[in-house]
Amino acid sequence: MKKLVALLIILAACFSLNNNSTFSQPQIKVHVTGGYDLPLPDLKGTYPTDTNSALQKSGFNIGADVKYYLGKKRNVGITLGGSYNAFSSGDISVTGGKFVTKVNILAVALGVEYNFMPKGKTQPFLGLEFTGNFFSGKYTTTPTSGTGTEATMKSASRFGIQFGGGVDFKLSKSVGAVLGVKYNLANLIGKDSTNSTVANEYTLNDKETTGKKSLNLSYIQVYAGVSFFFNEPKKTVKK
Repeated sequence: MKKLVALLIILAACFSLNNNSTFSQPQIKVHVTGGYDLPLPDLKGTYPTDTNSALQKSGFNIGADVKYYLGKKRNVGITLGGSYNAFSSGDISVTGGKFVTKVNILAVALGVEYNFMPKGKTQPFLGLEFTGNFFSGKYTTTPTSGTGTEATMKSASRFGIQFGGGVDFKLSKSVGAVLGVKYNLANLIGKDSTNSTVANEYTLNDKETTGKKSLNLSYIQVYAGVSFFFNEPKKTVKK
């Protein structure tokens, strides 16, 4: 991930060398994004080798955020955002049929950001956020004959952190594009091992118990989207 963030910053710096004008940093930015999620161990796994993992193969994300920049330079900002992340194991073949398991994470994040080039047309940034993560999911079996079964995950709340970076590209005074990447550790705080007593319901069960290790549910989020800029001074200064 560090290499990806460094690459984004280098690309932004190269684009900025060709800028013919500078702009005052808008005080407020709004992003609407979507992208790809790459699950990491223990969210990722291969059946039957990694039966102590969540067995997710890939995922996607959609989200939005608001950023409010402080001071005269406006290179330090407060961020508030949310994203919906949907993962799936895909069809897994077993004796007598197949099964699929899905994990969904609704993440709400509050954090800080540093903008390296607040007056440039290209603006690389790094951020760190504290997250609240709300888990749900489903487990479905499809036998080669007969009727399949379905169970749902009991809703679970966990707290974690996410950090990453990206680049804002200003296409006009009020609209632009954003490209970025984040690392998310979704269950740093709040792990639990309580099993459900409800029929056709299971729990996240990510805390260490006898014969079962603790699960660290993390993923990399790659995203792109549209940027909207507000409260920017009208004056453009030529170099």
